[in-house]
Amino acid sequence: MPHPTGPRVRLRAGTRLRTTLALVLLAATLTVGAVGVVGVVATTSTAAEAPRTWVVDAVDDTSGNRWDSVDTGTSVVTIRVGDTVEWQFDRATQGHDLVSLAPSQPWETVWPTALQEYRDAGGPSVTYTFDQPGTYRYECSLHGPLMTGTIVVVPADSTNQPPTADPVVEPLTGPAPLVVHATANASDPDGDEVVVAWELGTGGAPTYTDHTMVEYTTPGTYVVRLRVSDSRGGLHVEEFPVTVTGTGGPGTDPPTDGALPAIDALAAPAQGTAPLAVAFSTQVTTRGEVHPYSVGLDDYPSIAGEAVLVRSRGRTHTTLSVTGTKPSARHGSVHVHEQACDDELGGAHFRLDTTQPFAEPNEIWPLFTSDASGASGLVEVTKAVRAGPQAVSVVVHDPDNAARRIGCADLAPGTADLTYSWAFGDGTTATGADPDHTYATPGTYTATVTVAHASGEHAGHATVSDAVTVVVGAAATSTPSPTPVPVVDGTPPRISRVGPVRTVRTSRPVVTARVRDAASVVSKKAIVIRVDGRRATKVRWDRARGIVRWRPAKALAPGRHVVRLVATDAAGNRAARRWRFVVRLR
Repeated sequence: MPHPTGPRVRLRAGTRLRTTLALVLLAATLTVGAVGVVGVVATTSTAAEAPRTWVVDAVDDTSGNRWDSVDTGTSVVTIRVGDTVEWQFDRATQGHDLVSLAPSQPWETVWPTALQEYRDAGGPSVTYTFDQPGTYRYECSLHGPLMTGTIVVVPADSTNQPPTADPVVEPLTGPAPLVVHATANASDPDGDEVVVAWELGTGGAPTYTDHTMVEYTTPGTYVVRLRVSDSRGGLHVEEFPVTVTGTGGPGTDPPTDGALPAIDALAAPAQGTAPLAVAFSTQVTTRGEVHPYSVGLDDYPSIAGEAVLVRSRGRTHTTLSVTGTKPSARHGSVHVHEQACDDELGGAHFRLDTTQPFAEPNEIWPLFTSDASGASGLVEVTKAVRAGPQAVSVVVHDPDNAARRIGCADLAPGTADLTYSWAFGDGTTATGADPDHTYATPGTYTATVTVAHASGEHAGHATVSDAVTVVVGAAATSTPSPTPVPVVDGTPPRISRVGPVRTVRTSRPVVTARVRDAASVVSKKAIVIRVDGRRATKVRWDRARGIVRWRPAKALAPGRHVVRLVATDAAGNRAARRWRFVVRLR
């Protein structure tokens, strides 16, 4: 079937997306491919060409995640009245949602029937038939600005020649702060006066000049969009993805009162002979309570739980426990996100490496299958990389339609503006979360890390510190050494970082503590947890990290509960710690 008349799309250097569009009002009907019809409206085209179907693929490959028109090779498609757009998912390797966007500019149009569909890779298509001219924008909300698209419907009998442009936008990538210049070079073949508008992807108002510039100070992916219109409805649009690199991110921290996260100083190895090279790490823990939001406020008002994210050198460990969701259901869309819960519903998925596409190896997915009561149990995910500060929330999607979000937890306090100051105990210092240091002479050293806010009203007002002991011995010599005098370990284990210690809104909270012993080993059987006087079973003990975890198999009653933890090392030294928390259900 022939293509619509008018200029064809062209691609420059694999980065610029060009198509010629026409701006007018829009109405549409929606059908769901291979599923059924939703409000089909009969249409009759006045053009000589019969209506046709335009295919747009959801694509996941090494180049990234995007919408790709089979006909134009871009995410922008110009069609005629009566034509249909069909979104397919055969080229996807993961799930995507398809969500219509509300107008952000005066020349954009409201979708008469909103789109909010989710499809797994290879799932059935989604189709939408347009019976009036207009401009629509849509996105995959899971992948944010990387997966937006535009459908423009032109009149079937239009004789107006749309304006043209030969834009230059550069540079398209670089480290923050990145200054980008954009020039439209616009004209109109009919001699009509043209209006140029640049949208710079920052959320600000468009600029109406042929040339403009913008400085991106925050790393992330932005879409620069050029719009050239004439006085008779002709429209020319091009889109330019701009990638800004750096250590920050486009997300926002969860709300915070200036609090600092819980930290632990780690050292590997913690003992050895001089010279001893030690890799230090600041382990940072953020946590948040799962609560209903978006459609979950009506559909799952009892959803609750806790999410915890622990960052350290070369490792990110995420735990999640949820109650109050759909019973006996596979929750195949649960992710760490890069924005707070109340900021665009968490925004897009968090990526461990922002230069790589969205995909499970590059994200954190604490997926689960709920039990008969709608509980997830304890879900744990470990990634072999330290997550950046953009990992700020955990979002639970509707198990029946992953385009809908039902629960969210803000991971607090935020970590984006933290400073790390190390003192290694031998007179030397360093900065950064994970420094390296070599001890040249034997001795016992206490390395201390201090964390503070670097900016804002709380900068320098508060700090949090932790220390780790490193024992450096002398190198072995050929001279026989005297028989060593046995050293008696009289120091009990150290119990710290206990939790929860305040009110929780789940009846099955995760009880945690850190247990360390510098001189002796603490075995799992030597750790005893009692809650309200009853001994806890199935306690988890991560000896390498010194972390104790326990989650009750049965729901705790609302009210105050008392936890007592006793740890005994191999030398027989015993330590105990007692704390309280309150269960308060909504």
